[in-house]
Amino acid sequence: MLDWTLNRIMTCIIAAVMAWVAFGVSPQVRAGELGCSNISVPVSIAPGAPKVYSIYGKLCHPDAGPSDVIQILVHGYSYDHRYWALPGFGDDYDYVKVANEAGYTTLAIDRLGSAGGSSRPPSALVTFQAGAVSLHDVISAARNGAVPGGPYQNVVTVGHSAGTAIAWIEASLFQDVDGIIATGFGHPFGAVQGLLLNTFPAFLDSRLRPLVGWDLGYLTTTPGSRDDLFYRVETSDPAVIAYDEAMKGLATSGELLTLSTGELGTLAITVPVLFVMGEYDQIFCLGENLGGFVDCSSDETLYTSERIYFPLVSDFEAYVHLGAGHNINLHDGATDWFDRAAEWMSERFPQGH
Repeated sequence: MLDWTLNRIMTCIIAAVMAWVAFGVSPQVRAGELGCSNISVPVSIAPGAPKVYSIYGKLCHPDAGPSDVIQILVHGYSYDHRYWALPGFGDDYDYVKVANEAGYTTLAIDRLGSAGGSSRPPSALVTFQAGAVSLHDVISAARNGAVPGGPYQNVVTVGHSAGTAIAWIEASLFQDVDGIIATGFGHPFGAVQGLLLNTFPAFLDSRLRPLVGWDLGYLTTTPGSRDDLFYRVETSDPAVIAYDEAMKGLATSGELLTLSTGELGTLAITVPVLFVMGEYDQIFCLGENLGGFVDCSSDETLYTSERIYFPLVSDFEAYVHLGAGHNINLHDGATDWFDRAAEWMSERFPQGH
């Protein structure tokens, strides 16, 4: 049984490495993104350590120019910055466009260890804590003027799934953000078994192997598993799911081993929080097919389920994206929650340039 599990994990890790090569980060700014540029920020993976790694980010400004508020967008497990503006599908899945039109600068990053343009340290070093430290270095760069258009007066992190957990840990450790929009991660962590059973070594994927070599701790999802893990098929475009499968990226064993620390990351947060879940999130929601524990049936039930985990937060709101699964950005009607996020931002960080 152990041999079978290890073999399955090895198979999954290889498939993920190949996916990103075919859909790698382009150094060119797409048509219609004239306010965007590609940047690189030096980062470390431990407090006080040398900044020997780098994080890639796509920086986008409103038409009027840089805002004094920046949203730093942090993707989830086995994704990259494209989760926030899905290429090739128009405006239907473009959080960045909505945020920019609302007057906010955005920086969509590739987390360390992803299949995007950032560094890939040895997989064992890419933990949630390392992710939080590297995110802190990006936030510091935004505040001190090292990110073009800055220095930025206010920084809001916007996370999805593992990216949300890392943003929580970062905020608790460093107390350096002004707000958090948290999506796709809840308490307690629900269907970890579904994620583990659908994970394998990325070097088994011919597209991803060149990115990770023989580092067996780099992982991806098993072929054909993303629809059940991350989507409610009834409210998703099959073409989006197919593209997601083709572009799937990397995660690490270090992240899987530190999953539980993400949930503890909320206890010291003090800034305003918008907490968002898909109604049918298969990983976290009560009664869904992978067995989560969060009641996602309404804004009120979600608030009741999660409020207790943010004891120091005085400004806490919950929002359920109706009809969506785990990947709320990639479901039908995604602009509904994009608009809700823009409204929440405007109430707390009125924009001026």
